[in-house]
Amino acid sequence: MKINSWIEPIKRIQVPRKTNKENRRFDFAERSINYNPELFQKFIDSITQEDLITYPSYGDDDALRTKIANYNGVKQKNIFLATGSDACIKTAIHLTCTPGSKIVSPYPCFPMNFIYGAAYGAEFVKVPYNDDASFSLRALMQAVDDKTNLVILANPNSPFGDYKTIEELDVVCKFLNEKGILFLIDEAYVEFSPGDVIELTRRYENVIISRTFSKAFGAAGIRVGYLIGDEKTINLLSKLQLTHPVSGLSNKFASFLLENVHEVEQYSKNTKNEREKLCDLLENAGFDVLRSHTNSIHFHETEGDNSNVVKIFEKYEVGFKRGEMATGTPVRVPGDPRGTWSRLSVGPGLCESPFIQEILEYKRNSRNI
Repeated sequence: MKINSWIEPIKRIQVPRKTNKENRRFDFAERSINYNPELFQKFIDSITQEDLITYPSYGDDDALRTKIANYNGVKQKNIFLATGSDACIKTAIHLTCTPGSKIVSPYPCFPMNFIYGAAYGAEFVKVPYNDDASFSLRALMQAVDDKTNLVILANPNSPFGDYKTIEELDVVCKFLNEKGILFLIDEAYVEFSPGDVIELTRRYENVIISRTFSKAFGAAGIRVGYLIGDEKTINLLSKLQLTHPVSGLSNKFASFLLENVHEVEQYSKNTKNEREKLCDLLENAGFDVLRSHTNSIHFHETEGDNSNVVKIFEKYEVGFKRGEMATGTPVRVPGDPRGTWSRLSVGPGLCESPFIQEILEYKRNSRNI
């Protein structure tokens, strides 16, 4: 069978999750609590059979792009719509990469960055973090060479939640623009961060920003994402778009959330407050904490191997990440030899949850022994 030779070695890890229950789903950076039942019922009442029976409407796609544009302070022509931000990333790779080309990105990063790159025969150049969990933009630029066709940087980045200012990133944008290299800035977690860098898409036509409805918007199941960029670049990306970028039902829910965006904004604000509160509680209880600008944190007992923490999580059937491949993603912190860190998503009310309270009680008791 005639296939691209570089496809066969690609490895995919798809581990079934243990739970998706409210106040237990802390493993995939999703919205941790359900929407207000009255608000959600309002959406349910708006669904018609035609949303499922007929092909999605291009007019509805245009309307959604307009709403997204208004939300971000840009124009409809600056928006590319797709089935999740990972589809946006794949389209950017499709636009730029061929066998023998290179993608440069921090590592670790969103795994699909290098998986999609490999699918197009591109080499993925991993730029590692420093031992203090910081990331050097200078090192990122130094990794660029004549074969580099794409640079990807999440801001804030996942899994560590580090954040770069618009002034810091402007230097990278200018450097890559002079070389004619597309720069994809992934802002999947922007609502939990100090701010966005949309202004860079107005300064440089080689800059595109990916966004998602999966995180702060709490709609991971509908698979809707988008790109923001210069009109010329968006037009090029649109030539590679699927016949229908999102389903009719997904379009309707994304539009509904934008019409009720105050709910999203309040959730984001509450999550950031809860994140800082949880970090303080854990540090005071005797944990090392890697603070973050996303909606996830890393933590580890200062003295101990985190095994009791894992037992408590498992007792309450909490979804979380732990320091082993069994959960699909290795959880480590740069410069730290321990392979038993825990990574936990954050949401409103988490500090009062029974499992967090039990973890804090366990630490208090262990200190008194």
